[in-house]
Amino acid sequence: MENSNVKKHIIPPEFLEPNWRFWSFILLAIIGIYLMMLYQVPVHDGLTDPFYSPTVLVLPLVVLFRATCYAYRKDYHRHLFDHPNSCLTNARLDSSKRQYTGETRFFRIEDFHRYFMYTAWAILPFFYYDVYVSWTYSGAFTLTLGSIILLINTLAVTFYTFSCHSVRHLTGGYKDCFSCPSNLTKKRSFFTFQSKFNEHHEALAWTSLIMFIFTDLYLRGILAGLPLNITFIHLGL
Repeated sequence: MENSNVKKHIIPPEFLEPNWRFWSFILLAIIGIYLMMLYQVPVHDGLTDPFYSPTVLVLPLVVLFRATCYAYRKDYHRHLFDHPNSCLTNARLDSSKRQYTGETRFFRIEDFHRYFMYTAWAILPFFYYDVYVSWTYSGAFTLTLGSIILLINTLAVTFYTFSCHSVRHLTGGYKDCFSCPSNLTKKRSFFTFQSKFNEHHEALAWTSLIMFIFTDLYLRGILAGLPLNITFIHLGL
């Protein structure tokens, strides 16, 4: 049951606090989005910046997938908003008037994470298509450092997406008694396999995000004229 104090707020009280960490994050995000719109990266040498691939058409849904992710929500609730309550002292501004609002009111959107997950699945083929284009754009099979970085970025996003807690639920987490003899099927082995990735979901979340940004900066460096795109293999088709 939601706390009565929480029900009074449609806008989470965290958004109205003089929280320099939260507002500096918002400022940096706005500046970053503005600069990306102002200085766009066209396809160069067959390399497509992941921020400007066809996935940009569903970018808001992808952002919501990450924003509602269990790995990220833990970090922003704890480190941006100083929640949940950690102790009886006021070190984290805890009081009866400042309740934890995760998954309530505005943050109810976090409960739709599994639906945003399906949009993340839908865009993965576009990333692999961008990798394919980077190999064949010149009419020959061309393996460059840039195409390898695109592949690593795509794999990082794939591992992050399929290590999701919601995927774990779909592959067997919904069972009331997973170890019961009636449930000892091949599906259990896949559930166990996916669980290995799920154990590292937070690390994969941050790795894929950092890789996304690194790929963007790498392609901007190539566009600026830096000799970064080394060619390893060039075979005629």
